Amino acid sequence: MIFLPAMGWTAESAGPLVSVLEERYHFHRLDLPGLGRSEPLSKIPTWKDLALWIHQYCEQHQWNQVRIIGHSLGGIMALAYADHFPDRVYQLVLLDAGYQPIPRFPQDIATPFRYLVPAVNILASLGGVKLLTRWIGERRVPGNALSVPDTWEQEFQEFVEHQHLLITNELREAFYTARKLVTINPLAVNLLLGIYRSKPVTAFSRLKPATLLVVPEHMTHYSPLTQIDEKGLPILLYEVNGGHFVHYAHPEVAYVIRDFFDHWN
Repeated sequence: MIFLPAMGWTAESAGPLVSVLEERYHFHRLDLPGLGRSEPLSKIPTWKDLALWIHQYCEQHQWNQVRIIGHSLGGIMALAYADHFPDRVYQLVLLDAGYQPIPRFPQDIATPFRYLVPAVNILASLGGVKLLTRWIGERRVPGNALSVPDTWEQEFQEFVEHQHLLITNELREAFYTARKLVTINPLAVNLLLGIYRSKPVTAFSRLKPATLLVVPEHMTHYSPLTQIDEKGLPILLYEVNGGHFVHYAHPEVAYVIRDFFDHWN
């Protein structure tokens, strides 16, 4: 089983899922390519390239089928794999992911990336992305990180208050680890552009593997969700109140995922 985090987060953001799911499954938690400890992509990825990144990992471990959990933009990568290699995905879990178009200024990723991605996309279309990435790489200052250590605790408190989350050791560890490891660097730009240019809703509307989508109840008006039954998609919808960090806001989601893995195929 593979877990892929949101943009600006690391594998530690699996958080409350780990203790429940590790009892039954080999739980592989990955950082996104170029953001943390995973190797970066060498070029701006196409939709298939996103899938191939996961496929290569599965091939290295000689897995014929895999269960994948993806949160937010990590869910978009999981969706790409399910789209291109549906027979290799036994079950898919999307944590508030895949059913919305990529917004011009993504609100659910860390603030520096939120404004960097649209700017880099424009520069890439004008042929200037190499200049920008070289400039980023030459800046050996703390500004390359998401923030400086002195501000982490204040930012953490603001984050949990904004997201209406309970403070736990797991959440604090995930937040601090992300601030330490995820940087604005040339190696991350390729993934950022690939995700920004992707069209996940198209893939969502033709899903084939058994899928659990955990989604805030105030988001269920999106047309891909209202058309699940009409299109006969193999998607089980689980609605929760609250915001984007559904598995932290509702620890029972871990048990919902476990039951889905056990009984829904």
